[in-house]
Amino acid sequence: MIITPIVFVLIVMIVAVPVSLKAFGVLKAKVYEMQPVLCVTQSDYAPDSTYFDECKKDGIPQVKEALKIADKVGELECDNAAVGCDLYYGINRVSKRDGAGVSAEGALFGSGGEIHIDGDASGSFKALKNVEIGDVFTVTAPDGEYQYTVKTITVGSEFDGKVKGEYLLLSTDSDSAVFAHQNKNKLFVVATLGTEEVH
Repeated sequence: MIITPIVFVLIVMIVAVPVSLKAFGVLKAKVYEMQPVLCVTQSDYAPDSTYFDECKKDGIPQVKEALKIADKVGELECDNAAVGCDLYYGINRVSKRDGAGVSAEGALFGSGGEIHIDGDASGSFKALKNVEIGDVFTVTAPDGEYQYTVKTITVGSEFDGKVKGEYLLLSTDSDSAVFAHQNKNKLFVVATLGTEEVH
């Protein structure tokens, strides 16, 4: 008879559903308990402009100790070369997907030293190849605007120049082809703080 299997299925469901819900609750609690000790991966980050907006409202600079990976730290623009994108803390896939990444090992805008910014040659930095010596990059940070004048443009496997003072080191793959990153050649653009004319 058909009724017997249906009754059996109903009995199993009456027992299985509450047991499953209880087990799910126990597992969920274990996951939350383990989260603080598990390694954070790039997929755990998402671009966030909260801290940037708070500092901008007060007109104060961001502090490195308060930044976390993928926090917005500025906006980059070069009108002559049609480069423009948001800047996020840390050079990683998440930061470069929504703009360009600012190295966590370098300085922040207005604090002196090297500010390394890396972007994708097929994304936010696809027009970086159009930059010329003398072009001006404008960075909008929470505490105001900073302007940097392009001094050198080189292609190589690594940047080995000696630059004094505060400067932007903009980098991307030298080619926008799919596997261009494998040839290890990068386009490096160095722009120093200030808008003096370059000859």
